[in-house]
Order: sequence, then C-alpha cells, then structure tokens
Amino acid sequence: MEQNALEQILEGSMKPTNLSLETLRKITDNFSVHRIIGEGGFGTVYKGVIGNKNVAVKKIMSSKTINQKLFRREVDTQMDVIHENVVRFLGLCSHTVETPVPNPESRGYILAEIRERLLCFEYVNNGSLDKYITDELRGLEWDIRYQIIKGICTGLHYLHVEKRILHMDLKPANILLDNQMVPKITDFGLSRPVENPQTMTTNHFSSP
Repeated sequence: MEQNALEQILEGSMKPTNLSLETLRKITDNFSVHRIIGEGGFGTVYKGVIGNKNVAVKKIMSSKTINQKLFRREVDTQMDVIHENVVRFLGLCSHTVETPVPNPESRGYILAEIRERLLCFEYVNNGSLDKYITDELRGLEWDIRYQIIKGICTGLHYLHVEKRILHMDLKPANILLDNQMVPKITDFGLSRPVENPQTMTTNHFSSP
C-alpha cells in the first residue's frame, strides 16, 4: 500500500507522508551496497525502485550521528516546497525501538534506543554539479551552462522570497542535474527560516 502511496506522491496527487522502515528496506533491496548512489558526512543515499520508477532514500548513518534538530528542520522546510529547481521531497521515516543489551557496569541489562531516520526524495539521475565544472574551453556548452545558472537562481529566488528559506549550504555538490540538465537544489539539513528579509539582505549578501 505504501508503495502505491509513493507512486501517487510522485505523480503529484498526494503530499509527502510518513513511510515505514520496512517499505524503504524493500525498495532499496535492504539498503544494498549495490544501490548506493551517494555518501556524505550525515548519511548514505540509496536508489529505491518502485515498479518502473526510482526514488532516492537518504539514510542517516547511525544513531550516534543523528541530530534530531537538523532532521526535523530538513523535514519542516521541505514539506510544502514544490519547484522545478528544487529536489522534490516525498516522505520520511522516523523509527525508534528499544532493545536489551548487557549492562557493562553490572550483570543486568539496559534498554538501548535504536533510532532510524530516513528521508525520501525524487531520483535525479545525472549526478551533482561539481562533476561537470571545468574551464570555459571544455565540458558543457555555454547554453547548458546558462540554463544551469538561471535554474539555480530561479530555485533560490523561490526558496528565499516565496518560501522564506535560507539554504545555508549551497555548493556544487548540493545541486543535482536531471537528464535534461535541469538543476535541482538539495540537502536542506542546515537551512533555516528567514525571519527578517531586510536583515537577510544586509547581513548575508552585502559586500564588506
């Protein structure tokens, strides 16, 4: 049933929703190493397969690296974000269980909390912008470069002006490209809401 829901979210007829850990395990072949499409300091991204469609599943590395505040912030900032130049958020999984483990300080057991935090996004198949950056005489044609630059600016304008969101970690590795070379901004873990547009302009974009 959840896989059907994911298909409906991809089609735009449903909003992002909670997803079970079991569903995300199933579509990533139990988080197989063969499905890894990206790795970073906060987690690993896997390719999920739903029928003839693909999604990206970001799995936080371990319970020791999970920052609940950053996780909630990334979810909150993307729930209602819909734009061609921003990677679509499809759902989340916040799974916590307690399991008994031997107490190193006694003969008894303690209940250890095991947390799984995952995010599901649209699959963008052409990699990140940093893999395409070259000098002006090599690499992409100028019209493609212009399209990418314009798309990034359009996506940022939407986030900053319409959604009042500061990304805070914009870099080539956080710009994905689809098969038409359309740029899509991703990775909102450090983003924050804009509280005062005038302050944002003065403090973050003016020259010293």
